[in-house]
Amino acid sequence: MHNPSGWPTDHRMHAPVPPVLRTLARDCLDDLDTLVERYVDEVARLDNYEDVVDRTDLRDTGRTCYEMLLRLIGGLPVPDDLLLTPVRLGRRRAHQGVPLDRLLQAIRMDFRVLWNAFLERTPAPAMPELTEGAVRVWEAVEYHTVHAHAAYLDEVAVLARERAREKATLIGRLLSSDGRDPQLLAQTATLLQVDIACDFAVVVAPPESQARLREVMASHTTDRGTHLQQHHGMFVLITALPPGADGPPTTAWLEGVPCAVGPVAHGLAQVPDMVRVTEAIAAVLEPATSGPVTLADSWMPVAVARLGPTAAVLADSVLAGLEPLPAHERERLLEAVTTYCDTGSATAAARELYCHRNTVLNRLTRFAELTGYHPTRPAEAATVLFALHCARPARRPGRVTGSTPA
Repeated sequence: MHNPSGWPTDHRMHAPVPPVLRTLARDCLDDLDTLVERYVDEVARLDNYEDVVDRTDLRDTGRTCYEMLLRLIGGLPVPDDLLLTPVRLGRRRAHQGVPLDRLLQAIRMDFRVLWNAFLERTPAPAMPELTEGAVRVWEAVEYHTVHAHAAYLDEVAVLARERAREKATLIGRLLSSDGRDPQLLAQTATLLQVDIACDFAVVVAPPESQARLREVMASHTTDRGTHLQQHHGMFVLITALPPGADGPPTTAWLEGVPCAVGPVAHGLAQVPDMVRVTEAIAAVLEPATSGPVTLADSWMPVAVARLGPTAAVLADSVLAGLEPLPAHERERLLEAVTTYCDTGSATAAARELYCHRNTVLNRLTRFAELTGYHPTRPAEAATVLFALHCARPARRPGRVTGSTPA
């Protein structure tokens, strides 16, 4: 007997075959259809098995399985192709979605069906000899079980990789689209097992945050409605939000993960736009970022990045009046302005700067005289802060590090 499929070469299967087993194996091979029908009836009693595998399929696979088992038990020639039966069965049931425990339960029924058939055909004087051969029957069924089990697991792994590639390809298409293709949206919703109109949280993390992001995903998300993949050099996570959620819960469970959290996407069609917004946030994360950053945290650096060369022109037009000052004086004025804008109070700014309140007010007045912009006026203060972001990013005030507002 050849062994092309990697079957175990247990010495018990090569031991002399009891004559009664050889005879029984031949008799059952001659009455194979009856044996198979018994097996089909047994398996059909398993919960929901027939919902996945119909009786015709059970008969076809059962016939080859029992022929292989009977030949092994009886020490009869086993064609090489027949030895691949459990491998084919394991792969087939994996594709059909039969749960592994149900498959193994169905295969192990083979022993009961075979043993009952043998008992019916064995005269009383030969019963002791049959009993001695029980181990050989069991070993044949175990051979079948072990290799069907291994093939099933291998095929499940292959299918999982194929599904992951299919999902990544489909969602990659969605992320690169304008969100208006109804067929693409429907396919993606089906793949993610979500309603096309549900809300989604969007997270984008740099490559160095991937491991930590996967850790928190394992604790806070499920496979249903959740997907993570690389996109434009970053890792994009989209996860469906529960109905009625006010906003993404991600900022809480992403604590400690340097990443960007985008606005909620209301429906799958909005996901591509929200991903692009979130990628823009991720692109301006500071090296010291230690947690999730939202658009509200980072709109200034995002806007600076979008302005391109115009940012430098804006900075020059707002801050040019400070250029004639000595560096240390310019620094004092800028420090007073940014601290005042952060606190909203000259008194609070004075406490932070360890100086008198009038000193702060004098510096704010001096800044207004030189630039024409009054930091005490909200609209002009916003222009000044934005100009500072445009001027020198390395020294910009209110660095985006976690959830601290810029």
